[in-house]
Amino acid sequence: MAERLRVLIVDDQRLLCEGFRNLIELEPDLEVVGMAGDGEEALAMVERLSVQRSAPNVVLMDVRMPRLDGIAATRALIERWPEIRVVILTTFDDRELIQAGLQAGALGYVLKDITAEQLAMTIRVVAQGQVLLHPDVAHKVLASFSSAPIEPALIAPDDERRSSGSDVAQLTEREREILALLARGASNREISESLYIASGTVKNHLSNILGKLGVHDRTQAALKARELGLL
Repeated sequence: MAERLRVLIVDDQRLLCEGFRNLIELEPDLEVVGMAGDGEEALAMVERLSVQRSAPNVVLMDVRMPRLDGIAATRALIERWPEIRVVILTTFDDRELIQAGLQAGALGYVLKDITAEQLAMTIRVVAQGQVLLHPDVAHKVLASFSSAPIEPALIAPDDERRSSGSDVAQLTEREREILALLARGASNREISESLYIASGTVKNHLSNILGKLGVHDRTQAALKARELGLL
């Protein structure tokens, strides 16, 4: 049996922590290795768990907490343990908070009203190093760039290959359809159902799209689609 993914929950509301723990531990491939009430406690707990060789693979991080908030804690955690993935888990969908969380290094940003199934899927996806945003959050991020400059943390660094109109011209008609749906915040399953194609086919197309656009994840691809007016 494969080793279970280890999860640390960080939230100053104990009842929420307990609720999330109960949901996560219903999944056979996930386990909760700790719960912390603020960023400082979370960092200390990860340090202790690392010594025990049971550091979390994924940290669910609340944003607004006493002593050390979730954004600062995320930044500090990833600087110290870059292999750990962070999901910002909050009731807030403020654009500035979303951008701050992504800039700090979080790979996921979801709202606390997600279902148990969505929560488990988020943990699994982010653990693989993929970016995952709640649909409502994705819409807000993408919409924000229609009137605001793209933040550096959301695009490829200057020394990496940038895409151009010629890159977009390489996309097939099907890839353009998938990119348009992705830019509207659709998940792989929603794309699969909308276009009547297998989920594996969607993943293959997305891999090709990322390569042709010269970007690293679906968020960057969606932003590029907006930038180039493909919607």
